[in-house]
Amino acid sequence: MPERNQIIDDLRGICMLGVIGIHVGSFVLESPQPNSFLYMLLEILSRYSVPAFFFISGYGLFCQYRPESHVAYLPFLKKRLQSVGIPYVVWSLLYLLYFSAVMPGCISWQPGNIAFLLFYGLSCYHLYFMVILLWFYFTFPLWHKLFAFFQRCGLKLGFALLFFLQITFNYWTCHPNINSTELPLLLQNLFNYRLNYLPLHYLFIFMLGGLAAIYYNKFIKFITSHFTAVNIFYIFTLFFIGGSYYYYYFYYNYSLIILVNTFQQLSLQGFLYTIASLLFFCAVFSKTNLNNPCRQFIHLLSVNSLIVYLIHPFWMDIINRLCHAGGIVMTSKRILAIYFLLVALSVFSSILLTKLGSKFPHLALLLTGKRPKTNTF
Repeated sequence: MPERNQIIDDLRGICMLGVIGIHVGSFVLESPQPNSFLYMLLEILSRYSVPAFFFISGYGLFCQYRPESHVAYLPFLKKRLQSVGIPYVVWSLLYLLYFSAVMPGCISWQPGNIAFLLFYGLSCYHLYFMVILLWFYFTFPLWHKLFAFFQRCGLKLGFALLFFLQITFNYWTCHPNINSTELPLLLQNLFNYRLNYLPLHYLFIFMLGGLAAIYYNKFIKFITSHFTAVNIFYIFTLFFIGGSYYYYYFYYNYSLIILVNTFQQLSLQGFLYTIASLLFFCAVFSKTNLNNPCRQFIHLLSVNSLIVYLIHPFWMDIINRLCHAGGIVMTSKRILAIYFLLVALSVFSSILLTKLGSKFPHLALLLTGKRPKTNTF
């Protein structure tokens, strides 16, 4: 079983399209007549993307550290802090500097406030993902041992229990019925920002990535031999989450913002849709020729996924400011144009920064957590 393969790697590309879609969805709310279907497409049906990155991370880690092996914790942590911790801090500070420049006085540079923003991933709205990923790294020996325990006691039983525990935990976390104002400030912050740092919300997806890594050949054989069933499951979850969205939209008059907060990736609908999407995309990729133009584009996104992920909110903010300055009214066509423009600008920026990083290794280390091995990055 190879440590890397293009099926899993190319999931990054399809995930990046989803992440950008989620963020572009906010433009729909600025439209005089918001398109509910476009909003669902961008803000709801793209929600598979964030959990899918944890699936990819679980796959990568369990490829390197099989359950029967030993994890040398400090070397492991040092390597991960370089690959994720350094770019997280650097990009967080870059965004804080940017927001300070365009909105003077909006950022307090007191050390305590900066530490608060970094701990919870609040420097920019997309960076919380890296905080959760870092917590997965900090706690990885626990999940490594948990997988070994599942193997001893039965994988089917272990993952079935984890599946139901995940649904229960996510529901309780999203509907805790706790008044946080009664808690001490430290606990109040830990509670209010629980979605920004707790890896437990995505544990099943992360472990599923580990399952795909340890039993990769069986995993690919299963989804390809049951391709019709995978498609049916995907379509079912698509209608489940989409139907729930429109049901509450028409019958309960939920606003678009309430809808997206109700049917996000931690809801039952979102959780099942994420699992189905992962199986579906892996199955489709396994049956798609690598020379297919769409697959080549997705691979291009995959190769540039880290910088695309990190930089696209900067370009989105620039586009948003230009639209407001020019008095541009948001329509569905313009929002879709912004989406494709944002993808193009982000990919171009990644290619440019990658080439720059090949000439300046320290810059590459700061921006991506990696040093270029050759003249190409």
